[in-house]
This record gives sequence, structure tokens and C-alpha cells, in this order.
Amino acid sequence: MGDEDDMIVGYLVVREVDGGEVEFWGPENAWSDDPDDGRLYETEDEAERDAEALRAGNADIITVEPVFEDDEEEDEDEEDETRP
Repeated sequence: MGDEDDMIVGYLVVREVDGGEVEFWGPENAWSDDPDDGRLYETEDEAERDAEALRAGNADIITVEPVFEDDEEEDEDEEDETRP
């Protein structure tokens, strides 16, 4: 998960399925195991509205999860340090 210093760039609606796996909600694709297929909501309220509608009459565990900014520069620096 993200660090307190990481910037939230959006929110995903997530459903827990068998075996601890998760799926991501996207109106065009419904549920998908690929987070890139899920809809990235701009606000938590907007994501929560869709999550509430999806929870109605459904026993699945459906949550709203923040998406944190990916700091690729840090990752590149870490890779460089591990190379001989």
C-alpha cells in the first residue's frame, strides 16, 4: 500500500473473490482481475456511490481502495543500486 507521503491519484472499486484474489470494477468490462481494466474514480465519494450500488443485494465484499502515485524515479534508482 501507499505511504503517508504518497499522493492519491484516484480510487478503485474492488471485490474480494475466492482464494483471497481481487477483481476491479469497470462499467465497460464489469469485474476484471486486471486493475488496468477497472475504472479509476477521481473522488472517493464517486467510487463509494458505485460500490454501494454494487453491494445492494450482493454478499460479496466490495470496497473502495485508494490508488497512489507511482514514483518511477525511486524504482529506477533502486534498480541501479542492485546492479554490479
